[in-house]
Amino acid sequence: MKRRRAKAAQEESIIGPAKLHAGHSLRNVGAGAGAKKAWRNDAEHPLLLAFTKGQLIRGNERYTSEQRFNAGDEYRRLFETMHRSGRDSTDINLVSGGGAGGSITQDMIDATRRIIAIESNLKKQDRAIIRHVCGEAWWPSVAVREACGEHYDKAVVPRLCEALDNLIEAIEAARRQRLRRPPTQTAA
Repeated sequence: MKRRRAKAAQEESIIGPAKLHAGHSLRNVGAGAGAKKAWRNDAEHPLLLAFTKGQLIRGNERYTSEQRFNAGDEYRRLFETMHRSGRDSTDINLVSGGGAGGSITQDMIDATRRIIAIESNLKKQDRAIIRHVCGEAWWPSVAVREACGEHYDKAVVPRLCEALDNLIEAIEAARRQRLRRPPTQTAA
């Protein structure tokens, strides 16, 4: 009885995010995260929202919704790394627009190469859907209609899942190509 009251008191102590909106949900988190439950913004990214709403289950039965989400999230991380400025947003030293910008880091180069390898294994429409949804955070409905035409008004989610299935295969093909390729030698 005391344990139930203590557990209820602990759950009640989770106040919530600073500004609660429809995208927030109280989720169980892993044991190593500190608290047993935490608030998560499910609407932070359209792919995360689609995954949370259970929309990524419509696709080839070879793949799970988690595999589709993980592939899209990997693409998102690569895309963000590729476009990273390398500067802290609180750094106000370079405010004027006359500079050449930040230098390109090795991480940015590697991410760009991986995205090129992945996208070379995707068809044009799949590449556009994946780039728009996973990379640029477009809503799937807008991305699918932009890539495939306005006639995709009812089949947006299945088309997104199909593109994510193809992304899983493209990531795997890019990994195989990278493993087959001999390492490049640098000139001294």
